[in-house]
Amino acid sequence: MVAESIREQRIPQTSDLLQRATRMDFENYLAEDILVKVDRASMLNSLEVRAPMLDYRLIEFAFGKIPSYLKATAISSKVLLKKLTARLLPPDFDQHRKQGFSIPLGSWLQSGPWQCFFREVLLDSDNTFFNRKAVSKLLDGQAQGRANSERLFSLVLFELWRKEYGISL
Repeated sequence: MVAESIREQRIPQTSDLLQRATRMDFENYLAEDILVKVDRASMLNSLEVRAPMLDYRLIEFAFGKIPSYLKATAISSKVLLKKLTARLLPPDFDQHRKQGFSIPLGSWLQSGPWQCFFREVLLDSDNTFFNRKAVSKLLDGQAQGRANSERLFSLVLFELWRKEYGISL
């Protein structure tokens, strides 16, 4: 009950789905994940890092004045930024070059050595912490193309940590 009330308090109250999702990302994922990682990585290398797109005036403008259709559509994101860069930058500038740093974990887990490794860690040991039937269902679903890779990755990391430090059930 308490968890649900905390969750409800953190969900922005707006009927616009894109605005709600953007605010959730801004208030939670950005602040509690991305910026923390940037801060740690920069401090490790004695760098002072700035995020110019997080200037409060730009944030107020983006949340308060730009309508959702200029932010994203079903087929495109950063609509307004791309329109502006098309006017300001050379025509041959690649607007789609930025990509994340994620690994193709989903495809790795559909077959091959990583699938075998995950199965071994989560199913083949005698004293696994997790329900074998539930884990097997997740693994089989992943092999069939379902998006279970992040769940499975978390389970494997937990199980490896537990075994490394001798945490018993």
